[in-house]
Amino acid sequence: MKKIFCLTIVLLFSSICLAGEWDLTGSLNQGRSEFCSVILDDGRVLVAGGYNSGALYSCEIYNPITSQWATTDSMNYARANFSLTKLSNGKILATAGNGGSIYSEVFNHETETWNEIAILNFPRHYHSAVLLQNGNVLVVGGDNANDYKSAEIYDPNTNEWTLTGFCIYPKLWHTLELLPDGRVMAIGGGNSSYEHCEIYNPNTEIWTEIANLNEPRYSHTSHLLPNGNVVAIAGRWGNHYNSSCEIYDFTTQEWTFADSLEIGRVGHCSELLLNDKILAIGGLSDQIGTDFTCEIYDYATNQWETATSTYCPYSNFATEILFDERVLAIKSWCEIYTWNYMPIVSQPQNPGQGTTGDILIFSVTASDPDNDSIAVRIDWGDNETSEWTELQPSDTTFELSHAWLEPGQYEVRSQTADQWYFQNPLTHNSISEWSEPLIVIISDSTSVNPVLNDSMPIISIYPNPFNDYTTISFSSVQVEPVPTKILIFNIKGQVVKTWSLRDPISQVIWNGRDNNSKPVSSGVYFFKMKSGNYASSGKIILMK
Repeated sequence: MKKIFCLTIVLLFSSICLAGEWDLTGSLNQGRSEFCSVILDDGRVLVAGGYNSGALYSCEIYNPITSQWATTDSMNYARANFSLTKLSNGKILATAGNGGSIYSEVFNHETETWNEIAILNFPRHYHSAVLLQNGNVLVVGGDNANDYKSAEIYDPNTNEWTLTGFCIYPKLWHTLELLPDGRVMAIGGGNSSYEHCEIYNPNTEIWTEIANLNEPRYSHTSHLLPNGNVVAIAGRWGNHYNSSCEIYDFTTQEWTFADSLEIGRVGHCSELLLNDKILAIGGLSDQIGTDFTCEIYDYATNQWETATSTYCPYSNFATEILFDERVLAIKSWCEIYTWNYMPIVSQPQNPGQGTTGDILIFSVTASDPDNDSIAVRIDWGDNETSEWTELQPSDTTFELSHAWLEPGQYEVRSQTADQWYFQNPLTHNSISEWSEPLIVIISDSTSVNPVLNDSMPIISIYPNPFNDYTTISFSSVQVEPVPTKILIFNIKGQVVKTWSLRDPISQVIWNGRDNNSKPVSSGVYFFKMKSGNYASSGKIILMK
């Protein structure tokens, strides 16, 4: 949920599209500003309250599948400048608002109804709330009666509000971040000075002052970074629109400036994407067109760059990250931002024929427009699909192998996925469609080029399982030398070791290393031996 408050001014601007893509989607049924949003357990998005010629009771739900908004049960109290928090049970808690309300209520996502609950201890507006690790909700600041310093906790089990430790400094238009250790950081905001920060410990119920921001800021945004530090983005103080960003380092316990936005912003939203980049959207400034512009922060390089502008201006709005990792920007109009592009995979390459029991090797090349790492798998057409390979750089050619037990014609298809698929399989554009099929003809090995029993090699593998080395022996009564090839495959079908021989009677010793003399890991391996018209395969177990 994102809540941003400021004056609304409609400005026109266009910018160069450099990253990502925005697409218009269904519009709200009722225009609103200073409202709240939250994503439901089923992936839909709830929007509640706000202003539209007065405070609103009404609520709407967005369905990402249909791209449509539908009205739902209205709240019992008109609200703006309030907060929505999703509880551990999936229900949604709405607290206070409207210049100082004490009322709270809960939305049941299954019945789509609002129900009143216990009242807050103090009226609040422009406050913030966060779900604690124990399932309770901490509400901070926004209470004029206590110079905006009080905090209280809602317990869903008892349905009661309890006062907890008072903040050291007034908190208004601030942000809260839940830290990995369960503590809560309150950043900026206030009613006169806006640089103060402090941390709340739920165990002791005590607020502790930490280093001040380098620049005062309120109506900013903040995020917990992948390394556990916290970034504060833009905001304002007085008539100054911050373009600056700061990172709090828990090792040094200091705020330091990060790369600045190209444009100062207030009334903006920002989202931390799955790829660890931050998208800053819209807002207002003393420059024309800020409410259309977007910027992307790369955590790895500490750099902001211009991103694709939205179609419509955005301020006093909300954003949500959908289950497929796209970003929904919500105003009277709505847009969806896609940051990931679908990887591309080739059709499997192979001569297209073989015999039953014969291990055939297929090559597949995959690439990704975003230069993400990729993996591939193959549907062999016999109700078996290979496991995903390990992630490799874009434009890698993979080799996978398979043996069919029955003769016939098989349609072999390949598929690729980028690295985000393995973090969230729902990620938009993270997996390709199946390729066009390669037709593979498998013949019965007993009817193709039959050989006499007295010319068939005799296979011996000893020891098996093995630790240091194993000997693969074979012999033949054939007088003339026969070209012989032995291949060792891992369980992913990748060739790890190869021998090419011509002696009539031969043996090879495998020391558990690959073709690059690197040790392979313990596990099950498969060998394939082909000598003239004869082929044989089996299993080898390496135990270290």
